Amino acid sequence: MRTTAEEDQFVRRILELLDSARPYESLTQSDSKQWQVEPGSALAGDDFKTDPYQVSHSVWSALAVAVDHLHCFRSTFASELQDSSVSVTIHTHGQYSLLRGAFENSARAVWMLGPRQRLVRVQRRLRMQAGEHRNSDRMAALLRQQPKRPLEVRMQQLTNLVVNAGTDPAEAKKVLKPATYSEIVREAGGLTPMGPEAEAVWSTCSSLAHGDMHGTLSVLERDVVGTQDLVSLARITSSPKVLFWATDRTVAMLQHGFGLFQERSTCHR
Repeated sequence: MRTTAEEDQFVRRILELLDSARPYESLTQSDSKQWQVEPGSALAGDDFKTDPYQVSHSVWSALAVAVDHLHCFRSTFASELQDSSVSVTIHTHGQYSLLRGAFENSARAVWMLGPRQRLVRVQRRLRMQAGEHRNSDRMAALLRQQPKRPLEVRMQQLTNLVVNAGTDPAEAKKVLKPATYSEIVREAGGLTPMGPEAEAVWSTCSSLAHGDMHGTLSVLERDVVGTQDLVSLARITSSPKVLFWATDRTVAMLQHGFGLFQERSTCHR
């Protein structure tokens, strides 16, 4: 695609952002040990209250998945040539699917770790597990498999954990209602300087990932090349400016998630 000088600047800024996030790839390697939690830290206390569904394990998994999506996005976006130059490819929809995966997993980590109150962090972790239990049952039914433990038994385990952590027993069922990703992203945004922009980023990426027409027409660039009766025929191209915006916010959410993990997993004595 031909680009203007302004668009070239956005492409360069995307490359800089992706370069700044590359160190996270080594952090999430299994031999880095960065997932370990110090005894006496806030996360150690959270893990004790949620065992065997440790908060730290779930958060680290979310961050690792986010890094994997961002790494995959970089692979589709840029490739180094033999003369040390970089070839850039911009897709209209697929790359936003990868950014959505990176953004929502980063937001999930922030959503679980962000609250200052331990009880809220514990409740959010167990809400995620409640959703996992229900989704695994649906998948098992589709695959005609039998879960190892009935859903009722697994949900009772979560109820016991959340009540023992300090939740009013009368509120346990409501507290364990699975969270939606729109809720997670919205509340994660409130825990960062992003605010409501977080949900805007996620919704934009989601609409393009789904191929929704409103997202395609609102976000991407289009040139009308012809008409058929009352229908306009358009050539759709991606906008480097919008792609930079989505990448910038995604990397910011990822950085916030790793920062929270380091803070909560360190014993501040």
